[in-house]
Amino acid sequence: MENYDPSFVKLVRSGDIVVSGYNFGCGSSREQAATAFLAAGVRIIIAGSFSETFKRNGFNNTLLCIECPSLVDHVSQTHGERARTVRTEIEAMVDFERSIIGVENESFSFAPLGVAVQELIACGGMEAWVQAQAGSKLTSQ
Repeated sequence: MENYDPSFVKLVRSGDIVVSGYNFGCGSSREQAATAFLAAGVRIIIAGSFSETFKRNGFNNTLLCIECPSLVDHVSQTHGERARTVRTEIEAMVDFERSIIGVENESFSFAPLGVAVQELIACGGMEAWVQAQAGSKLTSQ
């Protein structure tokens, strides 16, 4: 994020949800682009859209990447003019069962995460998933 906004590292806190624009992660083909957010304590990024490579790296490492253009547009309209990166102090409730994000007495729907993504997250990421699959094949033989 340093190229985008050098002050980002001073603003982000563990437990934050990052809300960004469109094509988030474009040009970020390395896994570290996703794991750096996890190291900072960010577990969820909501964007209008994601680079497919970034999204896959995120899911493989348990970073939840949620596409919700209507929420991105709402946040941009209400907070987007102040600075490149803004701490809004808005609290969000992400309901994965109903695929809704509740923000400021409004609800924003998003496409449900697929079964494969849910399994990756539940297992603890791609490495843990592969180990579990390898272990189950060894015990079934």
